[in-house]
Amino acid sequence: MELIMHLIKFRPLVLAAVLCSATAFSPALASPFDKIEATNTVPFSSFQKVYIAPVKVELADERVRRSFRDIRSDRPVSQRDRERKAQDSYEDIVRAFGKKFEIVNAPGNDVLTVETIVTKLSSTRPTLADYDVQVGLDFSSVYAGGADFDVRLSQGDTVLAELSDSYRTSFNDGRPRIAIWQDYDRVSSQFARKLARYTYKN
Repeated sequence: MELIMHLIKFRPLVLAAVLCSATAFSPALASPFDKIEATNTVPFSSFQKVYIAPVKVELADERVRRSFRDIRSDRPVSQRDRERKAQDSYEDIVRAFGKKFEIVNAPGNDVLTVETIVTKLSSTRPTLADYDVQVGLDFSSVYAGGADFDVRLSQGDTVLAELSDSYRTSFNDGRPRIAIWQDYDRVSSQFARKLARYTYKN
């Protein structure tokens, strides 16, 4: 009986210790992203200045096609569209971070650097690149667009965190699809806000 009373008495303390231990060793529990590897010992929120590097587009599907030329699992994207969407995403990120941080023009020892790569880029309506590879494609065709993003957060030469996030839209969301890049523009803005929010809260 004494042993039972002892366990009942200290059960809250044991439970609290287990929860603290789980939190300490399971950072993914607090991550809003699909994947994150954080090595930072300095809180992101301790930075006052942020440098947003120009957004790059490196489509993962193209890396597959370079190795296996007969494999093509995604639609083509023209260089012009890549540059435009990269710039749009850059502006989304600058806008989101600018609400909490000072945006600077160069990296530095007291500056958090944000580098973003778009690895998937899908339009909502056909682009000129689609018409080039699909003769007779109906202009009224509609797709569930989306995007994948890879991000590196660093301070000088030190990488603090690397993360990835994927966004897939669905026709079941009930949204009218009118603009060519409507879905991408929406998820790009959503991702930028989530990235900034995660940074200034951690």
